[in-house]
Amino acid sequence: MKAMIAGTALLALVTGSLAQAQFLAQPQTGSLAQPPFVGANRPVMLKADDGLDPCALGEITGAGEGAIMVFPADDTSPDAIDFLSDGERVWMCDSDDASDAIGIIYTREPDADCKVGSPVSADRVYAGPCKSGWINSEWVKVIAG
Repeated sequence: MKAMIAGTALLALVTGSLAQAQFLAQPQTGSLAQPPFVGANRPVMLKADDGLDPCALGEITGAGEGAIMVFPADDTSPDAIDFLSDGERVWMCDSDDASDAIGIIYTREPDADCKVGSPVSADRVYAGPCKSGWINSEWVKVIAG
């Protein structure tokens, strides 16, 4: 299955954009570790913005029966690190001006505090406790913030 996903993502990279690479894959089971900040990985940043919260709450939409791929960077060259389904909530915290990628923070634990609900005094890398990654902005809609 991983080879099929990687092959399809590679085909999408050759033929188009991040949106095309985030094809609707079947959801995977088990948890995937947060990747380290090495190689092609790009950490999600929390940005200081005049006392405003660094993130807006969003909801995954458009996956249908499949799932949206989460990448460790704002492009699809690294392998996907996780998959999200319709209705899953994410914090939208970072963006890439050169693409439609959105840096997200998320958890599947309903009572977990990802520690993104308060302003930050200076820009900083998100270091947990929740997962983070990058998706195409077309797969998420803002619901608060």
